[in-house]
Amino acid sequence: MVGINARLAGIMGDAGRERVEVCWGDSVERLGVRMPSDYREFVERYGHVQFGDDLVVAAPVLVPVVPGGNCFDGIYYFNKDLGEMLEGWYEWSPEIGRPYETFPARGCLLGWGNNTISDYFCWDTSAGDPDLWTVVVWRFDISEMIRFDGGMTEFLAAVLTGEFPDADEFFDRSTGSPTWRSL
Repeated sequence: MVGINARLAGIMGDAGRERVEVCWGDSVERLGVRMPSDYREFVERYGHVQFGDDLVVAAPVLVPVVPGGNCFDGIYYFNKDLGEMLEGWYEWSPEIGRPYETFPARGCLLGWGNNTISDYFCWDTSAGDPDLWTVVVWRFDISEMIRFDGGMTEFLAAVLTGEFPDADEFFDRSTGSPTWRSL
């Protein structure tokens, strides 16, 4: 899972903009982890992306919003909130146990995106090497977790082509070819 998935790059095409430099070292400082290489390449090429009107891939800001801030502050707070919601879900649904740790614990689910129907797209960070992290979708509205044994860009390619089960639930593909835009 090193670098952006070639199928996804083929689906998305040219970014229509210059590659950007991202302060990747801030992820270790703020989130406690290095980001996977496919995510890094995706963000440098495409930025903060929304597919259709649904699925959003979060990205760090290029310059901290507040003086002394960190480029990953937004992703940090997104994951802090996600971890608190997940803790609540574990309490409400004791029958499921605790299949994943919550942010900021080592080996937690780390969110990288969401959509308009409360699906959260995360990495399972239990593998030490970020390039070995797999994707977990937390379907909040139906209290389900789905594991995808691949990285973020492999997952996006499978969703955009309809190969992933429930792909139509994550992203409206009824318009034909996948549309996307940088936010």
